[in-house]
Amino acid sequence: MMTFYCAVGSYRLKIEQGHKVPYIQKLGVLHPISTLEFLIWTTLLWEVMTYQELKEAYVEQCKGLGMDTPPLDTLLDNLVARKLVVKGVGYTGVDALYNMLADAFVIPYELSGVKKTATAVKLFLKGRLSFMETVQVLRSGSMTADEARVVDLIRQTPLSTAELVRCFDLNLRDVSTPDKLLAGLYPDESSDQAHIANEEIFSQNTTPVLQTVANLYLDRKVILEYA
Repeated sequence: MMTFYCAVGSYRLKIEQGHKVPYIQKLGVLHPISTLEFLIWTTLLWEVMTYQELKEAYVEQCKGLGMDTPPLDTLLDNLVARKLVVKGVGYTGVDALYNMLADAFVIPYELSGVKKTATAVKLFLKGRLSFMETVQVLRSGSMTADEARVVDLIRQTPLSTAELVRCFDLNLRDVSTPDKLLAGLYPDESSDQAHIANEEIFSQNTTPVLQTVANLYLDRKVILEYA
């Protein structure tokens, strides 16, 4: 069995009693988060990691804190229960990735040129990006045809990964209004998000769309939301 983890939402800093306090914004709501939970969440932001990879990163980062820290499982289980971190389990990597992303809504996220440069440099200085990876991030901008198609769809309306697969199946490109979305993806009363997620795992478009969504996420062009 394989298990993948990634972060949900985006972070916001609020000034409280003169100090910056992190919150995770998910579906427009701010969720409080502890320092160690935030450490795990930021480790997973724009990353897809196995449990072992996450555990190794957590242990390494905790070494520099100079304090007793709880086991990873305690904090991680709480983040998953609150849907601030999403995980997927499967017999293959594709199955695990689909189970993680099928119900996740894909939201476009665009950094300004200045902010993108600052973020890349900061990640490089922290050792999160190699020099060549930093150069690649700063140069990135062009998208594949599938990436451009996904971005065009999610700019019209938030769509889950399973819904994106269905859009590819039906060659649906216009979901700009609720009526067009419902008529295209939910033509009858029996159709719902769970129904689509269960069906689309067998689609020939599942693997290409999964790869596309994962690439956009790893390239910091989208974030994930989870109801």
